[in-house]
Amino acid sequence: MTTFDDTGMFDLDEEFPGEPAPPRRGQGAAVLVVAAALVVAGVVWLLAVRDSEGAAADQMTVELLTRQGEPTDEVAESVVDETGIDPTSARFAVRTEAGQHFAALRWDGDLCLVAVPDGDVPRVACVAPSTKAVVTLSGADGARVRLGADEAPAPDTDDGWRAAGSNVWVLDAPAAG
Repeated sequence: MTTFDDTGMFDLDEEFPGEPAPPRRGQGAAVLVVAAALVVAGVVWLLAVRDSEGAAADQMTVELLTRQGEPTDEVAESVVDETGIDPTSARFAVRTEAGQHFAALRWDGDLCLVAVPDGDVPRVACVAPSTKAVVTLSGADGARVRLGADEAPAPDTDDGWRAAGSNVWVLDAPAAG
C-alpha cells in the first residue's frame, strides 16, 4: 500500500516570495460590473411585473361601476368599515328580499358585491380583478345575486337567472315546498 505525504500540499506559499502579488483591479471591476448588472436586471424585472399586474387590473371593466354616482349609491360608514370597500366606487345594483346589493371595488382593486340587509350586518364577497371576474352572494332563502365584469359570461336564463341591470343578475329563491 502506498501512502502520500500531504503536508504542505495546500499551503498557499508564493513561488517567488520576494515579488509582490499582481494587482487584481481587473477582477474587482468585473465583479462590480456583474453585481450592478444583476441589480439593474432585478429592478427592471420588478417594474415589469408590477406593470403587468396593473395592466391586468386595468383591463377589467364593469359598466355598472363606470356610471356617474347618485345618492342611491351611498353606503353607510359602518358598511365601509365592515366590508373594506372604497365608498367612492360603490354603485347600487339591485334590491331583493335579502336587502340592497351594491357593486364596489376594494382599495386593492378587487371586485366586490355587498349585501346590506335591513337591520342586519352587511356581507361582502370579492374576487381578484380580471376581465371575466364574477362574484355571487346567496341569501338565506336560496336566492342569489351575481355581479360580473363586462366580459364575464352571463348566467344561463334556462336556470332561472334574470338580468337586473348592467352586470347584475338575480336568481330568485326556489319555491317552498
